[in-house]
Amino acid sequence: MDLSDRLQQLVVAQLGRGQVQEAVLCVAREADLLCASAGFWAGVPVSVDTPYFVASTSKLLTTAMILRLRAEGRLSLDDPIVDHFPEGMLTGLHRWRGQDLTSRITLRHLLSHRSGLPDYFEGRRRDGSRLSDGLLAGRDMSYGLPEVLGWARDEMRPHFPPGEGRRALYADTNFYLLGEVIARVCGTSLAEALQRLITVPLGLNATRFFGPGVSAMPLRHGASVLEVPNAMACMPADGGVVSTARDMQMFTQAFFDGGLVPRGDMDEMQDWCRIFFPLQSGVGLLRFRLPRVFSPWRASPELLGHSGISGAFAFHCPEMNVTLTGTVNQISGRGRPFRLMLQALELVRRYG
Repeated sequence: MDLSDRLQQLVVAQLGRGQVQEAVLCVAREADLLCASAGFWAGVPVSVDTPYFVASTSKLLTTAMILRLRAEGRLSLDDPIVDHFPEGMLTGLHRWRGQDLTSRITLRHLLSHRSGLPDYFEGRRRDGSRLSDGLLAGRDMSYGLPEVLGWARDEMRPHFPPGEGRRALYADTNFYLLGEVIARVCGTSLAEALQRLITVPLGLNATRFFGPGVSAMPLRHGASVLEVPNAMACMPADGGVVSTARDMQMFTQAFFDGGLVPRGDMDEMQDWCRIFFPLQSGVGLLRFRLPRVFSPWRASPELLGHSGISGAFAFHCPEMNVTLTGTVNQISGRGRPFRLMLQALELVRRYG
């Protein structure tokens, strides 16, 4: 049995675990690409070309767009965010102990989740409710910038001053605002910016923001199908991309090998702050690495990239020069994609 067969066996074994019904995995090392898939969608076998919601993995594409615009001289990571919005639009967004600190927030703070802004998606509002709870319960809704600003400014509180110490709080608010910045700098829609900066240069034919006419495997939450199309169309830069494992593989490899953003940016991006175990946030990407106590016989490999609540993942392992993309298309059990990637890397180590 060769490595390709073993990866296929690994992916098939995901079905039924934690109610997973579809799984896709692409493993690339230099010029070698191995793909495995299992399950059916609309009566057709799932494949590496089946579109799925990448959810928060969208943030990696948003990061790439910001870095591409910086390389073009269109912006700086140290730009205050207020410089990219009409005067007064963001006033009072970050109030800390009686002071409005909004003008101190930079694009770098947004990328690294060090702005201190609350998370409009999973953060609790004054009445204890959370947007994510309503959506996961199937209560679909539409919203836009006015609602996001209103929730963050009026219904929630910031967690710390922008850039204070080594503090970081993962917040979709940060990347929602970055999407607005990209569109305003480009003078186009965010969808058009995605095409110009990423999908056209890389030849990604199946990567786009969700909206009318865009299809994808239905999101699964436990045994249920989660149908919230209006909301999914309202969170483009922080979670609304639809793609395939093949497209995401091409994107992720280009991201990390210098084919999309300047190679020198990678060192700058690896300025790590803790967010939630075992993930750390850098400047626009996440780092996953288990402590040695969880892997006493061999150090757990470092993975750089991003994952999504949908079970999607796009990571690069520098130690092994391996890129992994795909999805288990299941919201429940957020650790499942990481276990799959670690198992795949172990197979590569043994049989690759």
